[in-house]
Amino acid sequence: MSMSVRSLQELESALGLEFKNKELLKTALTHSSYRACYKKLGVQDNEKLEFLGDAVLSLCISLYLYKKYPEDSEGELTKKRAYLVCKDTLIKVANKLGLLDFIYLGRRERRLDIKSKQNISARAVEALIGAIFLEFGLETSCEKIRKWFIPYLRGRKASFKDYKTRLQEFSQKCFGTRPEYQVVKVLGPAHSPKFEVEVKIEDKVLARARGSSKKEAENLAAKKALNCLKKNKEILTLSQTRENINGG
Repeated sequence: MSMSVRSLQELESALGLEFKNKELLKTALTHSSYRACYKKLGVQDNEKLEFLGDAVLSLCISLYLYKKYPEDSEGELTKKRAYLVCKDTLIKVANKLGLLDFIYLGRRERRLDIKSKQNISARAVEALIGAIFLEFGLETSCEKIRKWFIPYLRGRKASFKDYKTRLQEFSQKCFGTRPEYQVVKVLGPAHSPKFEVEVKIEDKVLARARGSSKKEAENLAAKKALNCLKKNKEILTLSQTRENINGG
């Protein structure tokens, strides 16, 4: 699967940006399946840019929400951010940009169902943000992120459940510390990976969960951990005792 210069120009036009480093833009659009399929080309895939873009996205959204909602608590700001950076919103942004038409895929991945391709496009959005950050800096990155993501805040579903925030609030209140999350396994093919994540409080593993993204797995692990804490009365009693001691 090749991509013409014209196609790159079309994407740049849609983005409202012109990359001096065209290879960086190409890398942001290169799925790991393409790199594996065409090893002789020596191309890089977008996984490291995805890692960088995830951090930039979180920072830019956090800055916007901090300034826009000065009366919100940390918990409310975290819930809004979690909704905006979740996989479903990333897919909406990718669809709006028509990003899937520009992604380099391996032979087999080109025949995947639309849901699997949308998962790939969601991760490509983060890689694209990473590339924009490296090429244009933080200010331009935040400008584009606000344009692409903030409109979806108005359509935020009240039913969205942010268990990570709930667990964090509970852990800070009862244990005086934040939960820690760690990816312990990555399963499945490159085009549709499953992440297994464990959540710990004070080095005690409370739960593990799997999801199609790290964010989803972390949220599901937090949900399980909350249920575990509610059922484990010994832990709750210990935390209440500690709270009373600290308060006294």
